[in-house]
Amino acid sequence: MRDVVTVIKSVNYSEADKVLTVFGKRLGKFALFARSIRKINSKNRGNMQTLCTSDISFYEGKGMPLLTESQLLFSPNTDVLKGRVENLKRVLSMLNRILAEYDPNERVFDILQGVLKKDFDTESVNRFRVIFLKEMGFLQDFSKCDICNSEKDLKYIDISNFALLCKNCYINVGKCYELGENPYTEEFFTQALDTYVKKVIEEI
Repeated sequence: MRDVVTVIKSVNYSEADKVLTVFGKRLGKFALFARSIRKINSKNRGNMQTLCTSDISFYEGKGMPLLTESQLLFSPNTDVLKGRVENLKRVLSMLNRILAEYDPNERVFDILQGVLKKDFDTESVNRFRVIFLKEMGFLQDFSKCDICNSEKDLKYIDISNFALLCKNCYINVGKCYELGENPYTEEFFTQALDTYVKKVIEEI
């Protein structure tokens, strides 16, 4: 079988093997056994590092799917990512903890590729997390006021349940912040989203 996948987790297995968790464009998240991939001369070694996207072939037998071939399509800029470790964790924890196995979502996969190509900058990471939560059914309509359902003047965000509020309703909520021109880049937005994602994961 074939799929285009991004590696979202890598665990060493024995001296030369690895068990990879990959997110496939066609198949969704699944585990993949990579035999001898830790050997220096492995043809798949450089193609299947965490966050690499590759076109792969694999064999499905009685046990875990076995990686046979891979062709690297994209590899992230590791020098840039060294300074964005927290953003990496924000995305990878969601993918590994929330995605169900073999539940494909091509839209989420495509948006993830955009995050990879933007080197996990804060704006792309937060936009991805909001879309991901909506796609997975963990976030209500993010285009209406949580109290009155108005679609106008959505200038505030309720920190407790990560919901938008209009300028007429925000006074009824204890802790909220006023949104700027681009809230996806703001520290308070990132922290509020961190809290909400943690809550979702704990309740799964």
